[in-house]
Amino acid sequence: MNANDRIIDDLMGRLTLEQKVGQMFTQAFYGTILTPDLRRTVTRLNCGGLRITQHFRGFRRYARAGEKAEAFERVSPADLTGNLIDDRKDLLCKSPYMDVEQYARLLADVKAVADDRPYDIPLHMMLDCEADGGDCVRGGTLHLPYPFGYARLGNAQLVYDVCKALGIELTAIGFNMINSPVVDICFDPTSTYIRTRAFGTTVEHVCAMASAALRGFTDGGIIACAKHFPGRGATDVDAHHDVGAIDKSAEALWEEDLAPYRRLIAEGLGAIMVGHSIYPAWDGDNLASVSDAIINGILRGRLGFEGMVCTDSMIMGAIAKKYGVPRACMLSIRAGASAILMKECGPIREEAIRLTMEAVKAGEITEAHLDALMVKNLRTKLAGGLFGPAYRHDAARAEAIVHAPELRDVERRAAEEAVHVVRDEAGLLPLPAAARVLLVEEVPRQYLNANDPWMHPGQFWEEILPHSPNVSLVEIEENATDADVEKVRAYMDFYDLFVVTYYKNKNVLSSAKVIDMLRGAGKAVVVVSATPLPCELPSEWPTVVCTYGIGRAPLRTAAAVLYGAFEPKG
Repeated sequence: MNANDRIIDDLMGRLTLEQKVGQMFTQAFYGTILTPDLRRTVTRLNCGGLRITQHFRGFRRYARAGEKAEAFERVSPADLTGNLIDDRKDLLCKSPYMDVEQYARLLADVKAVADDRPYDIPLHMMLDCEADGGDCVRGGTLHLPYPFGYARLGNAQLVYDVCKALGIELTAIGFNMINSPVVDICFDPTSTYIRTRAFGTTVEHVCAMASAALRGFTDGGIIACAKHFPGRGATDVDAHHDVGAIDKSAEALWEEDLAPYRRLIAEGLGAIMVGHSIYPAWDGDNLASVSDAIINGILRGRLGFEGMVCTDSMIMGAIAKKYGVPRACMLSIRAGASAILMKECGPIREEAIRLTMEAVKAGEITEAHLDALMVKNLRTKLAGGLFGPAYRHDAARAEAIVHAPELRDVERRAAEEAVHVVRDEAGLLPLPAAARVLLVEEVPRQYLNANDPWMHPGQFWEEILPHSPNVSLVEIEENATDADVEKVRAYMDFYDLFVVTYYKNKNVLSSAKVIDMLRGAGKAVVVVSATPLPCELPSEWPTVVCTYGIGRAPLRTAAAVLYGAFEPKG
């Protein structure tokens, strides 16, 4: 028996059934306060890890009028454990601000809470990070373009450098697992779901870039969790809201969607996230995340994957509508998932654990099945270094690492690789420095989530001013209102041309109505867009510069493109 096997054997002999079930869940930690409920989540709910979001205060899946309030059907407020109920609202204010070192100390404190457990299993501390800082956006962390942008020219070395830099930064802060890379293939550029989160549109390109990303994350010291298995590049249905089916043949799924997974598994991938779509070729009834045929049959069986199987968030609409959240968590464990993502702070967590415990006691799930899943999780954590000294990050060094010149250089190179001119049919570029320009800049939620010297409203204006002193600023909402349109209209006759940001993503309408108003009035408009995809970028806009991101580095590069100080690549 080798050293790792001895560690696993010792731990498995010390865990109770309740602790094993708790270890199957990745619970949520929102904000910057180590609350009594968070301590309880780690020590009493026995979570295997935490999905961490820095800038929110909390998340509660409240049922809308007429919907089923699942957790409270069985648990009344009078029966709840003390300190469990709170009524914080994200919309009122963000979590208290912490700089990088303060936040790194907080995550060290969270890890220390796990030391009070009667077993020595480290927490996987994961976050979502696809671009623009992801779920850790404050204090000057890397704000990168989306993968479609920095991978668009097939520069595998740059993809490796970006992912290694992310790994170095995040492990310095205290994370040890990242819900990336996205290895879905954007088969159809008119699809509105995966979008620029993908590395590209072909199997070969995505496989090559995903391989570079895995090596980068690994060398950066962080466990990569590829997603969304078995592939969501051929859907327009957002699982946050609804159930969708991907009706491809088993052969097409194997040759196309599974190609990146086949390659990454052979290269040592430690974790995979399963998504919430139906694949009729393999299982016409169940979402992949609860499907024995897909998790055990395809992923574990045919692909031979022995690592940690994570689910996408189990509070998404697709899960709630088809199964109900607590029951789906039990079904997912039964199907072979070993890290159930519970992005929720309410009693629905306990209901999911209770149903799973009942399933074990009733023989629907055997304890041997839980043991096998636990062993796979432990092997992933051992391989990822979580049982080693790197798990105890040095918070005092975090600030210097995050702001190291070599990481900023990677951020710059990623932005320069991504930014390009989609079209300039109006011949407006480069802009003359003497022209009177009105910058109409939307204020996306990411700016408000951070709102610090590194990311805040008005930052594009700051980056444009060194190129020309003749630029004024008007800010609008990320979903432009009629009042925003009228505000811009009032300034219309005082400027030679207009630069309008279009930070469109699947959740916002952005500034289209302002752009269309200006063009309808015969004004010269340059659109600075975060996407080039035809499903989101109207073809009738004649001059468009694409950034693939809204962080400072992509916008700094875009400002240089506007005024002819930088020649885009490709």
